Amino acid sequence: PSAAPISSQYLGTLKVLEDKRVQKNSTKFDKADSLRAAVFQNWLEKKRVFLLELKRIEKKKAENLRNDTEKKEAVKRQEAIASFEAWKKKKGREAKKLSEKKKLEELKTKNAAEQNEEKTEAAQKAFEKWKARKAEYLREQSRKEKQSERIRKKKEEELVAEKKRDSMSAVEKWNEKKGEYMKQKKAEKILERRKQEIQQAKKEEKNKKAMEEYERWLEKKEKREQLEKKQKKLQAVHGDEVPSPWSPP
Repeated sequence: PSAAPISSQYLGTLKVLEDKRVQKNSTKFDKADSLRAAVFQNWLEKKRVFLLELKRIEKKKAENLRNDTEKKEAVKRQEAIASFEAWKKKKGREAKKLSEKKKLEELKTKNAAEQNEEKTEAAQKAFEKWKARKAEYLREQSRKEKQSERIRKKKEEELVAEKKRDSMSAVEKWNEKKGEYMKQKKAEKILERRKQEIQQAKKEEKNKKAMEEYERWLEKKEKREQLEKKQKKLQAVHGDEVPSPWSPP
């Protein structure tokens, strides 16, 4: 049977249940329909009671939340008043300290003015002594620099003479070592090129491993996102609906 006739049949049966006089006089009442209608009526009543209880709980929660908010606001007002009083007391103490500090600074300024002349004179004497020491230091530095310059020039002349003596032998030795030097440089270039090739191969291998690791991570991420979408769809289908203890056939 379809849903529409069943619904109409149950509504008719409920109407018969409400009319006790017709129920007593009726001789063709279907006992099976009466039992099903009674169960359905009982389920409707439980659902109505459940919804009323749910509304009562929500109302109680809202009332508790409002009471908590009012209590918090009252506490905040009390804290603000106490904070203001403490601030007033603190300002009074600070004003007193500021006045005392100002008096102390005035006294220090007076003492500083009295001592300023003595300090200026002492500073002038210290500057004169420093200037004399500085002049002496500069004279000594000039003497040392001239002496160093003479020693340096003498060493340069000796070095030039030595270079002239050794120039011929140095050229000969250089020619002898030139071949060995070129061979060494060639070997170093070959070694450096081989080193660069090895580094390039390592770099390519590292990049390859990194790309493989990234692809595995991306695949796991896509699977995880697909699973989350499926779970969200299942939650959206089932939701938080109240299951019916009995449904019509």
